[in-house]
Amino acid sequence: MAKILSKPKNERTIAEMFDNIALNYDFLNALLSLKQDHRWRKKLINEIPYCKNGNFLDIATGTGDIVTQAYAAKKGYKTYCGIDISKNMLQLAEKKANKKSQNIKFSLGSAENIPFEDNSVDCLTISFGLRNVINTEKALQEFQRVLKPGAKLLILDFFSPPNRIVSKIFLFYFEKILPKIGGIFSKQDAYEYLPKSLTFFYSSKKLIESLEKLNFKKNKIQSFIFQTCILKSFTLCE
Repeated sequence: MAKILSKPKNERTIAEMFDNIALNYDFLNALLSLKQDHRWRKKLINEIPYCKNGNFLDIATGTGDIVTQAYAAKKGYKTYCGIDISKNMLQLAEKKANKKSQNIKFSLGSAENIPFEDNSVDCLTISFGLRNVINTEKALQEFQRVLKPGAKLLILDFFSPPNRIVSKIFLFYFEKILPKIGGIFSKQDAYEYLPKSLTFFYSSKKLIESLEKLNFKKNKIQSFIFQTCILKSFTLCE
């Protein structure tokens, strides 16, 4: 795989990258975050509302951690679904879910073209995936389309921290240390791309403003590690 020096223009490039690192994805996430990713995901799970006979959807589901944890912690939904553009990630997600429940479903799907009907989802989550979407604005419009009025949207991702000193330390780790550690266990090109994805991504402020224009109301913001990782909670206004 060639090095990605600018924002990819098609999903195939991103899908191939994640296909290549799928086997080591969970291990490296835990290693590179010092297992903080587990804590952050639990925070997200805590924000998922109980919804009897509702539909739960996780976008860019990866190896299925959010879906399987949501099923275990938030009973009552009629469906628990996860979509991703990486076939290899989904294969691992299905193996993980089969140990939990056959009621969890996974399928190929993109944040920019969600295979769900209008106003059909009661809670939508996306963790560390929105940065990798080609057209962020289109994805946000898709979130608005598939969510029911009053439904909840939860976004967990990395952002460039506003503090200059923290930003320099964070970017040094992301750009210099992370690719080297990641390259020992997996495809280094992928872990060179991930830090660059921050430069392509919306700022935290711009993401909030974009969602508010789409009739989303900001509920709660939780920041971790000096605002380098942020969990955002929104409700689609009725």
